[in-house]
Amino acid sequence: MAEPEWLKKMNRDEYLKEDFAATGKSRYTVTGMDKEDPDWLDKAAKKVHAAEGDDYVKLDSGLLTVNQLNWMLRCTIGELSFVDDNNQFLWYNRPVDPNAKMKAKRVPAQVGDTMKDVHPDIGDVIPEAKKVVHALRTKEAGHDDVYMPVPNGNLQKLILHYYKRVEDDEGNYAGVYEWVQDLYPLVKYFCETTGQKLVVDEDAATGATYRRNSDPDSTSGASTKSETEKEEKTAASEDTATGASQS
Repeated sequence: MAEPEWLKKMNRDEYLKEDFAATGKSRYTVTGMDKEDPDWLDKAAKKVHAAEGDDYVKLDSGLLTVNQLNWMLRCTIGELSFVDDNNQFLWYNRPVDPNAKMKAKRVPAQVGDTMKDVHPDIGDVIPEAKKVVHALRTKEAGHDDVYMPVPNGNLQKLILHYYKRVEDDEGNYAGVYEWVQDLYPLVKYFCETTGQKLVVDEDAATGATYRRNSDPDSTSGASTKSETEKEEKTAASEDTATGASQS
């Protein structure tokens, strides 16, 4: 992922102390449960007598049943998930279509797992995840969110992992909310609606690294003028009906 500069400068020894095995206890931790149990959700819900189905839930600005909450969250744009302050994975908005391919794949059996179990122990995956969590837990350099675009070899796809610090009513750290979405369809819609187009800014101080990592034929990371013109002409011909083009 393309992480921001302030995140790169974090103290590695400090963020690696994040307890991804979730051995601690949060205010809302359901104790006496095996976190790796694939049936954790049903068992934990039964133990705490959780509201479900047509039970009403009073929120700070609304009153909905559990069913209504589930239906709404399943249809929310993007993939959402929540990890509590004890680094336990507690929720994600499961797609309506069980065969839908998620950008950040999750399955029901993972609910209740620790962050250590959710992330594969490959390369720097866990250390990098610890860095993000620790940064939000400590509000590193005053930041309460992290933007992580993922180069994927396609300049017409920008998968963004957005991490947001969640706080309780007193401002204490309560966990991390993650939103994953391909931003390109939103940008494409914006261009088509407003009649604008996307072009490469040769003078931009940012973006070259992302373009280089997303373009297998690029050596410099920035498109040449001829390449840019070619992309614009192609896009323009494809979008003649709308008057907008994306390159």
